[in-house]
Amino acid sequence: MEDFFESLSDSLWTYVVLGLSAIVTEEISPIFGGIAANQGDLHLPRVILALTLGGWGATSLLYVLGRLKWDWIRRRWPRVRSTGTVALRVVGRNPLTASFFVRFALGLRVVLPMVCGAARVPLLVYLPATLAGSLLWSAVFALVGYAAGEAAVQLVGRVGRTGELVGALVLATILLLLVRWYRLRKERKMKKRLEAEQRVAARPTQPDSAPRNRP
Repeated sequence: MEDFFESLSDSLWTYVVLGLSAIVTEEISPIFGGIAANQGDLHLPRVILALTLGGWGATSLLYVLGRLKWDWIRRRWPRVRSTGTVALRVVGRNPLTASFFVRFALGLRVVLPMVCGAARVPLLVYLPATLAGSLLWSAVFALVGYAAGEAAVQLVGRVGRTGELVGALVLATILLLLVRWYRLRKERKMKKRLEAEQRVAARPTQPDSAPRNRP
């Protein structure tokens, strides 16, 4: 692992690959970038910038896809329907907030930007909001990786650089699992609340059976 980190080069393509990888690896990429920055192999501001632009570009493409092909996507993948219905309600209530938290929506990172497109969220709202959200997401998790690397240096610095890297990865993994558990818990609560509201809204109104007094 030490050789792998040493093989990293502070070049444009390294940051391009790191930014694009965030689409697939999610939080692992910024945490990895933060650890590499702590070890001096990459520059933290460049890591955050690359991840921000990579995530923003991905959510922008998904927005266009949802705007043009949402009906086809729902027919092609039926499992998206229920998730998309919940996401549409979220977007309908506050499109600005929904756009901002696209990168934080664990389990909805693909569906939510497409739903924003399907809901015709204005580009003047969506693009700045997702850019700001992507910047915050990238900075938070890159700093988590950087802090994990720093903590590993303090805890296991005497065992050499390999021990520091292993310790940083272990600490970052623990932090990542805690963050995911907390976010999944919040999303389950939100989904249950929306489903309960949908059941109430779909419930037929009962006619007033009480006799009315005729004049």
